[in-house]
Amino acid sequence: MVYKALDNMGAYQRWLGFQPNTKAATLIFGLFHGFGLSTKIIEYDISPDGLVPNLLAFNVGVEIGQLLALGAILIVMGYWRRSRGFWKHAYTANVAMTCAGFILIGTQLTGYFVS
Repeated sequence: MVYKALDNMGAYQRWLGFQPNTKAATLIFGLFHGFGLSTKIIEYDISPDGLVPNLLAFNVGVEIGQLLALGAILIVMGYWRRSRGFWKHAYTANVAMTCAGFILIGTQLTGYFVS
């Protein structure tokens, strides 16, 4: 969330003098996200008899949920981009997304170190 918000605001170009590769960033964040989900799956008491079907069903469910969320976001963003106030409010929305991302990171790290 923080990465994309900073990318949307052009921060990397200003701070680093270059634009990071979006495909590489997507791959890296996807791997971290996948490993994070896999550690949560370990916490569930899944029967070894149905392990493969259960894991496949879980992953298919996650992907369907992500596609539905992405579809809704694309529809809302499409309408918002056509509004007159888009460029005026886009920067503020990205700053809010950056702040929310840092709060989420802080919450996650606090939970990790406290538990």
